[in-house]
Amino acid sequence: MKDAIAFDQPKLSAIRDGPDVVVSGNYLLLENGEISNPAGPISEYDIRIVLSDKYPIREPKVFEIGGRIPRSLDRHVNNSNGECCITVWENWLICAEDHSFNAFIDGPLYEFFLSQYWFEKTGKWPFGEWSHGSKGLVEAYAHALGIPNKQTCLIYYLRLLSLDWPKGHWQCPCGSGKLLRHCHRDELMALHEKVPPHLAARMLHRLTSANNL
Repeated sequence: MKDAIAFDQPKLSAIRDGPDVVVSGNYLLLENGEISNPAGPISEYDIRIVLSDKYPIREPKVFEIGGRIPRSLDRHVNNSNGECCITVWENWLICAEDHSFNAFIDGPLYEFFLSQYWFEKTGKWPFGEWSHGSKGLVEAYAHALGIPNKQTCLIYYLRLLSLDWPKGHWQCPCGSGKLLRHCHRDELMALHEKVPPHLAARMLHRLTSANNL
């Protein structure tokens, strides 16, 4: 972690806290992510990141502790504990090739604080945003899988992908009414390589849990 932040984020420090690593200090919001810009950082945010030893399987917890960002779901910050909703984690795990801590701070973390900075200035989100709750999960998961943004369709896909080997006698999720072995089996198997069963099962559990809230 120290190596990851030493160059790009010199105002952050990392310490071991039991099984976790805690990264804290001022996060420099750099134009194009480049510290060499002579104009310096665009802005700074006082943050705390709790990184589990299960990373990247387990999502880091990020807190903006300077009081700059209101604790509001509309600003993607939990109003009870100040935890930031950086991204839909499973969507990033599927879509990103690099899951290193460097990739996290230069990717989702950078985009989150750049979005917050831009919203402060303009009142608009520069990259758009997922909806709140289960609707946002459906949007993000459907985007990651490249399928229609429909919850029933998504749940069926996740049920198939959560199996060690999708059952050929199940109906194809495309809606044709054909058995999977006679329809889009090859496409589903390619998706199965991209989304391992444990991740699909976690997505399915998270989605059904959100629906029951």
